Amino acid sequence: MHIPGHLAIALVQHRFPILSKDKNTLKPLLMASLFPDLVDKSLGYGFRIMPNGRHYAHNIFSLVGSTAFVTAVWGKKTGYAWFAGYSGHLIVDRNSLVPWLFPLQAYNFTQGRLTWDRSQLFKEMLFLFLALIVYRLAPQ
Repeated sequence: MHIPGHLAIALVQHRFPILSKDKNTLKPLLMASLFPDLVDKSLGYGFRIMPNGRHYAHNIFSLVGSTAFVTAVWGKKTGYAWFAGYSGHLIVDRNSLVPWLFPLQAYNFTQGRLTWDRSQLFKEMLFLFLALIVYRLAPQ
C-alpha cells in the first residue's frame, strides 16, 4: 500500500470510539500510519542498508517497542493512537511480505525497488478523498 492508502486507513480508524473522543489522537495516528515506511524505505531504498523496504519497522517488536516509548513519553491516549495507526499499517501491508517476527525468524528478503503502481495509487487517492469526505461529515 502507498502513502494515500495508509493515511485513509488512519482517518477511518480515528472515527473508532476509543480514538474519536480526543482530537489530539489524530496526529499520532497519522504519524504512526506512515512510520514503518518512513524508517524501512529510508534504510532500504535511501541508504541501501537493507535489500528492500520492509525490515526493522515492519514487525511486532517495533510495533510494541515504539508504542511503549510513545506511551511513556506522551501518555496512554497517544499510545493507543500510535498502536492503532502502526498496527493498521502492518495489517494493510499484508498482501506482500510483512516480516512479523524479524529478526527472530529468518525471512527471504529479496532485492527490491521503490515502485509506484499507478492504478493502485489512483485507487488509494480516491479512497483517501472518500475517507476525507466521510471524516469531515461524520459526527464526532
